[in-house]
Amino acid sequence: MRFENSYVSYKRDTSLLLYWMIKTSNPIIENLDNSGHNVALEVNATGQITVSDLVAMSELIAKYHPDIPSTIYHLFLSVIKLRHTYYSRFQQLAELNPSEELEKRNSTHKYFIDALTSAFETLGGEKWLSQEREKQASNDEEEEIDPNSFSFTNKFSALDLENDILDADSEESDKESAPSQKKRRLRKGKKKVKGKKAQRNGKSSQSDGRALDIALESYRIIEEDDASEYAMAVLALTRDMIQFRLFLQGIWRKVAYRNLNSAVAAATANIAVAMIKQYEATIFIDFPGYESFERIKQTIMHGEGEEANREMYCCIRSESSGKATVTPTILDKKELFLIHTYHDLVDFITDYQKTRSGKPTKRMLAQIDNWNPDLDLQKATKEERVKWRRSYTINWLYDLVNITSCVAMHGENAKKENYVLEQMDWSNKGPLKSYHRMFGLTNFAAAVTTLAMQKYGTDFRQNIPPHLVFHLQCIIDAWTVSRGWAIGWLKGHILSEPAPTFRSRRDLDIFLGREDLNEENGNGYFLSVACLKMNYMYSSNGGKGFEYTESCFKALTELGSEFRDALGKCKIFQSLSGLLPSRFASTNHNGAWDYSPFFCGAGLVEGLELSYRSAMALWEGMLEPTLIIHLHNMLVQKGYLKQEISLYSGLGWALSDTFFAGGQPPTRDFVEAFRSRFGKAFRSHVSKCKCRKATNRRPVGKITNARDFLSLTSLHLFKQKSVLSMYESVDWDPSRIPESEVDPRSALALIRLSQTRRIRDPVTSAWRLEETDLVKRTKAAGIGESCLVETLGPMLDELRDDMTAERMLRFLYRDVYGDIGGGGRPLSCLCYIGITIQMLLYFENLEAELQKSNSTTFELLYAGDTASDDLCSLKSYQRLQVTLRALGGNDKALLKSMAKVFKEYGGEFSHNMYWSIEDDEDETSRGPLLDDCHPECCIL
Repeated sequence: MRFENSYVSYKRDTSLLLYWMIKTSNPIIENLDNSGHNVALEVNATGQITVSDLVAMSELIAKYHPDIPSTIYHLFLSVIKLRHTYYSRFQQLAELNPSEELEKRNSTHKYFIDALTSAFETLGGEKWLSQEREKQASNDEEEEIDPNSFSFTNKFSALDLENDILDADSEESDKESAPSQKKRRLRKGKKKVKGKKAQRNGKSSQSDGRALDIALESYRIIEEDDASEYAMAVLALTRDMIQFRLFLQGIWRKVAYRNLNSAVAAATANIAVAMIKQYEATIFIDFPGYESFERIKQTIMHGEGEEANREMYCCIRSESSGKATVTPTILDKKELFLIHTYHDLVDFITDYQKTRSGKPTKRMLAQIDNWNPDLDLQKATKEERVKWRRSYTINWLYDLVNITSCVAMHGENAKKENYVLEQMDWSNKGPLKSYHRMFGLTNFAAAVTTLAMQKYGTDFRQNIPPHLVFHLQCIIDAWTVSRGWAIGWLKGHILSEPAPTFRSRRDLDIFLGREDLNEENGNGYFLSVACLKMNYMYSSNGGKGFEYTESCFKALTELGSEFRDALGKCKIFQSLSGLLPSRFASTNHNGAWDYSPFFCGAGLVEGLELSYRSAMALWEGMLEPTLIIHLHNMLVQKGYLKQEISLYSGLGWALSDTFFAGGQPPTRDFVEAFRSRFGKAFRSHVSKCKCRKATNRRPVGKITNARDFLSLTSLHLFKQKSVLSMYESVDWDPSRIPESEVDPRSALALIRLSQTRRIRDPVTSAWRLEETDLVKRTKAAGIGESCLVETLGPMLDELRDDMTAERMLRFLYRDVYGDIGGGGRPLSCLCYIGITIQMLLYFENLEAELQKSNSTTFELLYAGDTASDDLCSLKSYQRLQVTLRALGGNDKALLKSMAKVFKEYGGEFSHNMYWSIEDDEDETSRGPLLDDCHPECCIL
């Protein structure tokens, strides 16, 4: 999946352009050389050329290969435009903040642009451009549908060319699995790089014009000073971080002031962090050793004194009465580029390393002690607010690392294990994985703890990546926004009254059942699990089939214990308060959670994801969920139920791919439809009845928590993922989500469809989308070819042309909101344990109704022990038999009894959500907080 980060686009288009030019020029050079001609250029076997060679290569191609594809001209325009954008911004900055370094960068950009322009003109670009403009003016309708038509923003040409390249090289994909990719180091001064003469009979020479045996990303232009291109990469990355930060602040404001679920905000932030991490890998692969935030900071500050260079000028463009004006505005660089947060992180790590005791040094205590969570930020000065935030950040980081490491430092077995702190793996894969400490922030906490536990004096700054600083900034912003303080692009500090009734654990307590701060009350996770276990054990006759279900109950119970110990509070940390008190103990012993909406939201995200997976594992081993959904659908289709029971119709819709073959509820042949789907489940159910010996052979040491149980449980039927579980499985990186898991009705599907290759039908000459798995499933979901091309076409075109990182995040927010907030398929916000209880109660009430009415069906199916040893519990088997009889449709009395019980003991879908559905306005539009958040001007 593509993301239109400006530097990534620049790299991609440059690589595609050079691929074609080298592929085209190599045979020309080789033929001329073999004919005895004197050729200045050599066959290129590396994919790398200098700026000057670009012009010479264009002259050679223009002379011997004049037929230039329109696509190549588009690529030239794209690269020139992107490079010119950077040049303009650096030029504006140089006018306002003159410096020798900026002047040097500008001259490099200008030289590069001039060379590209010269090569474009040499290849006939100006003539082509004139013709395309005439064509565009005379045929606007064709312009709208033809991917090869002229447009400065149309990306069809570049995307289709890349697909062609990948298709052509598919036969040699195995060879490219470990490409020889040369990396750049930043160079000062001039260093000319020449291509090497290729062997005549070697693969790299390839006179038939095929691609070189190197990765597409290796095609690049070598510049005299890579510092200019590094600055371009930094500019693109920091721009995305700024835009992400401002967008996420708006979401956290909704959490605090308008009851948006905190899990929605935290999950969206997780995606943003993963996207920043992906950008780092893509952008900085060419600059080894320069990928740290420290290097980025030096580039932003131009190597000057930070206090003297903390402000920057920004040019704001406006237009009035047809007249454009440019107004210089002063911005705070340290605030805008997360440098305050970076310094706080560095100071914390440095201080922690001095003693590695978990307690601040006296010097640090003098700065951060006696922090007041209720400081009136509106009355405080800017400097006081920054100082207040710094104290909060360092205090919170101390608690974070201490919670993560307390078992290793002060636990019962700490001395016995003799842990080497600087070499520890602090993640859930390390030696402390059985101790549940950091729900929702495990990876972040592990990264920070690893840095803090290094020996004092270790140079750790080069090991702090940008995404770690951005993640910390998101955590801090969630708290400051709830206290009425946000950061705007142009306005700086934006202040308002603190959210009057907001509590960080608000949504988390509802999920767990602690809304009255009493774990035993409420209908949340804790009470639901206890009620389910009691109900199922009471109604079941046991047997081998109950063993798998009992294992699921144990996992649910274990998960509940983990939630009690470490979700919303940390009992291990609190038990060690005498040795390692919380830094917030003077105001709140649980301040690490209660003063962090992000921590609570992220913890809730993981809690919801684990509870969903646990419920699906349970339903995989039960018959009742599948039975009741098919029964309800049949009674509705046959008219026995005049009105659907929203609980079961909602479940049938939300989990349609699980309950029904092809995702469509049957309208007839109900027994066959049931068996085509249920046969698989029944075989799985019976196999689980026989799994006790296999289970007993599992190494005991491997299963230490509910996650281990879930990872070892294979689901064959209930494998549909929620949005949260889908993202969690790929570490929140949307580009890694398999196409087979993308819901055709999701925002992610729209993005993927917009980037699907276009193919012209050879018969009708109409354009259509390539028949990928997603396209096929989209059509199967009821969105036909004409709808894709005519109705959704304009939207897909717009997304394809302008899918910036921020816009992608805004789209993906809708999927997260729908999953948790109830606006789409709310798989993550349903209390499945409570729903399971209702399903069991339905069958109990049905059996009571049949017995009361002296039903012959009851006597036939419920009298005596008809279950064999190999089948599952007696009750479940009897319910299977009565369901098959009902689906046959001949037992009218049975169908009437079933409908009666459904009407009397039905359920509301919305009543089984942990939170009520909140109507949220279109989040792709900007709220008042973000009106000034367009960093369109120069920001370096």
